[in-house]
Amino acid sequence: MDMDLTLETILDEMKRQIDKWAAYISDKDADQIVKRTSLQVGIHDYALLEYANGRTNVSDNNLDFTVPGAAARRGNSAETLTEEQVRERIVPELAAYIGQTLDALTPALIDYHFTFTGKFRTREGEVRVRIYEYVNETKKKQLLERISFYIEKKLEAGKYPTKPLETFFLSRHLLDERLFPNMDVGRIISLFEKIQQVNKGNKHLAEHRNYLTVALRNWAEDQWLPRYFDQAGTQFQKQYKKKARLGWKIPSRVRSSLSFMPQS
Repeated sequence: MDMDLTLETILDEMKRQIDKWAAYISDKDADQIVKRTSLQVGIHDYALLEYANGRTNVSDNNLDFTVPGAAARRGNSAETLTEEQVRERIVPELAAYIGQTLDALTPALIDYHFTFTGKFRTREGEVRVRIYEYVNETKKKQLLERISFYIEKKLEAGKYPTKPLETFFLSRHLLDERLFPNMDVGRIISLFEKIQQVNKGNKHLAEHRNYLTVALRNWAEDQWLPRYFDQAGTQFQKQYKKKARLGWKIPSRVRSSLSFMPQS
């Protein structure tokens, strides 16, 4: 009975922190923000709930599942929660609560996809888990249509400089495997070069190039490297070791994308 009461108390506090997070991100004019460019259909796509030593915090800090921390390898007998409680009781209840919370928010606050993850300190050690994942198919379809229209009108037929904010979003969208699961590397490189071409001589060219470079780096670190390499080291000093695979080779289309860097 006492354990059930403790678990309910912990769950109530987690829900209060989720409510606090929702109130915090709602304190902005989301509709006006997404009107800055047609390539943005929402603002937030990620949140993280962290629980340890009876304390809960919700933020937009990214949790790297490929880097196990020291706490993941050791338990803490002083912790109240067990791994079973986290997976069997807490995660399902929080998933339902998060879904209800997102439904109540202004639509423009949430991107076409959203992931809510959790990091829990338990008696057995640290538990990292995706609590809730969401894809708004209507927003996704709308975004794909906008991307196609933008490329046709602003880049392929474009003769005028584009806005850095547009490059910020477009570069990330083109490397988003949720939007484009069959990545056309040649097409992406061509579009990146076209962005530089239409902005040649423009005072914002360096900003465009920076967004392209950062988008490529983030894709390599978040998508490509975990697929072909095991990660060692820490979150702050990452090291990579090629996964042992028979006849393993880096696909040529991937080598092309990694070798591309905006030209000066």
